Amino acid sequence: MLKRIIIGPGYPLRGGISESNQALDHFFQDSGEYSKIVSYSLQYPQFLFPGKKQTVDKPIDKVTNLSMINTLNPVSWFKTAKYIIRENPNYVILRYWHPYFSVCLSIISKLLKKKSIFIIGWVDNVHPHESIPFQKPLTSFFIKSCDAFLVMSKSVEKQLLQYPAVHNKEIIFSPHPIYNVFGPIINKFDARKRLGFSTSSIPGNFILFFGLVRKYKGLDLLLDVMGSSVIQKMNIKLIVAGEFYDSKEKYMKKIKSLDLDSCVVLHDFYIPNEDVAHYFCAADIVVQPYLSATQSGVSMVAYNFNKPMVLTNVGGLSEYVNDKKDGYLVDVKPEAIVSALKDYYVNKRESQFVAEIKNKKSSYSWKNLAGKFDSLYNNLNHE
Repeated sequence: MLKRIIIGPGYPLRGGISESNQALDHFFQDSGEYSKIVSYSLQYPQFLFPGKKQTVDKPIDKVTNLSMINTLNPVSWFKTAKYIIRENPNYVILRYWHPYFSVCLSIISKLLKKKSIFIIGWVDNVHPHESIPFQKPLTSFFIKSCDAFLVMSKSVEKQLLQYPAVHNKEIIFSPHPIYNVFGPIINKFDARKRLGFSTSSIPGNFILFFGLVRKYKGLDLLLDVMGSSVIQKMNIKLIVAGEFYDSKEKYMKKIKSLDLDSCVVLHDFYIPNEDVAHYFCAADIVVQPYLSATQSGVSMVAYNFNKPMVLTNVGGLSEYVNDKKDGYLVDVKPEAIVSALKDYYVNKRESQFVAEIKNKKSSYSWKNLAGKFDSLYNNLNHE
């Protein structure tokens, strides 16, 4: 039996990366395999964290995480490496998405490699969504510390290959799996009732923007869409569900200037896992008007609930949708999103798209991802 340790955020830290680490760990454990998450005791100092809270309160089952790594305390890095060396795993997965983590992860990795422990970099983003000083040398430092890499989009693979340090190292692609931890699908109208919509509005048309509100996610663009006369004539309402990591004031000003108060439902807080199903099941379609992207966990939540999507053609998002077959892939322009939504509602595409989504969901499994990690290790003669 292989032994694996995942270094990255896990419960009680919140967010999609923590959720996916937890899901992979649970898959291994449910399969009778050895897996453990070594997480952070301090992930971000509070002054660098744009949200209100870094953790969730509700406990989850089968948690064996160890919160050991303080990103500001090198002593914790050496203690972490010492613990992992004692555990003697076959391989370690380093979850990487921001250069801020480069130094602590690279030093831990170098200590482990001295004991011939195989290191796989699980890379979400090569470059951060908002640039920071020294991001290229920091990323290069991390790349040098890994033996191989797994990416979840071709765009990330392309970015990795721009670094000389990755040459002659194996990169394997496996698409982001579907999140299946948010409970069962519920009736659309029941979901709308649970969100507190009035009886008169429940039969209407609802689109969903879900997740942390950051500049690159294009909510500003979507508000322009909502201001379109075409959309307003179709009586479409927008649900915005997520905490603001960008200035909320500018969005509120835009809502007011476009007179959108009656058609934008704003739930501006972090959505706990137990409520996620209400938002996706209440919507007819999910819109991700991103200005830039690699892969998207939101898309994989949408697929879990059989929800079609409108995705902008940026980064790895193009890998998720077959345009006009199970969703829409559009230019980063308000009129392109308007056109997609008009086609969806006027031509009643929902049942067609949902059937296509159900057929393709098996391609996005945790079993596939787990197998790719194991095969990457085995194929490089580290069995």
